[in-house]
Amino acid sequence: MEIIKILPQGLCKGVINAIHIVNNALEDPTIKKPIYMLGSLVHNQNIVRALSEQNVIILDGKSRLEMLDEITSGTVIFTAHGVSEETRKKARAKGLDIIDATCKDVKLSHDIIRNYLDAGYMILYYGMENHPEAEGVLGISPKITLIRNKDDIEALPAYEGKLALATQTTMSFLQAIELHQYLLKKYPQIKLIDEVCNSTRIRQQAVISQKGKLDLIIVVGDRKSNNTRMLKEVAEKEAGISAILVENVEDLKAYDLSAYERIGVTAGASTPNVIVQEIIEKLPKGDFNSELVSEDYLRPKR
Repeated sequence: MEIIKILPQGLCKGVINAIHIVNNALEDPTIKKPIYMLGSLVHNQNIVRALSEQNVIILDGKSRLEMLDEITSGTVIFTAHGVSEETRKKARAKGLDIIDATCKDVKLSHDIIRNYLDAGYMILYYGMENHPEAEGVLGISPKITLIRNKDDIEALPAYEGKLALATQTTMSFLQAIELHQYLLKKYPQIKLIDEVCNSTRIRQQAVISQKGKLDLIIVVGDRKSNNTRMLKEVAEKEAGISAILVENVEDLKAYDLSAYERIGVTAGASTPNVIVQEIIEKLPKGDFNSELVSEDYLRPKR
């Protein structure tokens, strides 16, 4: 069995920055307690668990606005996925201190969309329903409509005004282009705002470059992570390579990999290198009895 590590890997800058921001806040004795987080800081359970163990109260299962109803005092953390302006206003109105860990690429996406809206555009937004990043963008304006696929496009009404297609930063860049081409048939005037972040794009391009070279691709990352799920989808649809998604070494027990000769390993932008490396080291031996990996990466050096 030959194992090929598909680069790049490791935490993206947005994830690293979010961890730095929160860790610095946890070390600051002046930060108001309790500290709440609106959803997961990033979609990685190792990171979320480590924060929970440091007494961060992580809220989940509702919209960000509804989560704020559970907070009466203290500090609230906005995750790397960003929030709507309405959520920010509500947090300020409740007198909460705010720690903003929004990814810079997401902030830029919000700014670009606002600029298009100010210029008189209606926005179609290619994203995942109920994803926190999509929730934040849709909260910018009622002139933004979520589309998930071609079926959603078919249901849209005729429109002759200014129109642009924006994208969630963690979607497939090739699918975004394909949807734009499809939309052009219905709306010849529509512009494409290319907002798939670079960390997502280069990982997808690296997977596509393995077409015809591998028997299987193992994608390592959290199942809630959209950029991780997109890597699996890109491997299967764009590279024509069978793919599985695993969160850790234990997940590999469910698969018989003995028939594969060349296996590639890639990882989502919120997957720490230590987890990927452990999987790579175990694969040739078929030894999946793992001890817990070190979580030193959760407290990066400043």
